[in-house]
Amino acid sequence: MLFKSAIVAELACYSSFVPLVALLHRVFRDWSETLALTMVGFVLVSVPLGFIAVGEKLSVLQLLGEGAGQAEVIDAHFRRYSELISLAEIFWGLWLLPYGLLVLKSRAIPWFFGVALILGCCSYVAGAIVPLFWDGYYSGPIGQFANIPGPIGEIGGALWLTIFGARPLDRS
Repeated sequence: MLFKSAIVAELACYSSFVPLVALLHRVFRDWSETLALTMVGFVLVSVPLGFIAVGEKLSVLQLLGEGAGQAEVIDAHFRRYSELISLAEIFWGLWLLPYGLLVLKSRAIPWFFGVALILGCCSYVAGAIVPLFWDGYYSGPIGQFANIPGPIGEIGGALWLTIFGARPLDRS
């Protein structure tokens, strides 16, 4: 039941990502339509990767329903899921770069959220690429520290926009 609930939560997350970025596009497009569209583009690439990855989990559910003796096949599906999520993580990071630049340019929310978003971009992309060359990346201090700024920018910025809204566009 927990595994099925996780699948539903993942599907809800990916489904809500497109409307979220559409709203952010609307907030930030006056400062740079190019950056706002780039942000949207990266999200639109990541969402199908996430859905395809969830398909691997759904395959595991089907195999579990068919009975025992499927451990190697199940492991293969989890490996493919992990690889697809790593690809999606690159785009989860890349969308944060234009978002962070828009935050810095617009001053619609405090600047430190923009800096955290840009660092989060670096963290996601590094988290998908660096482990290919460095097995202990996540267990070391760099890998553990690298995961801190992104959530500060993403969650903090979202809370700021929810509670206080965006500062109005200064047209002077």
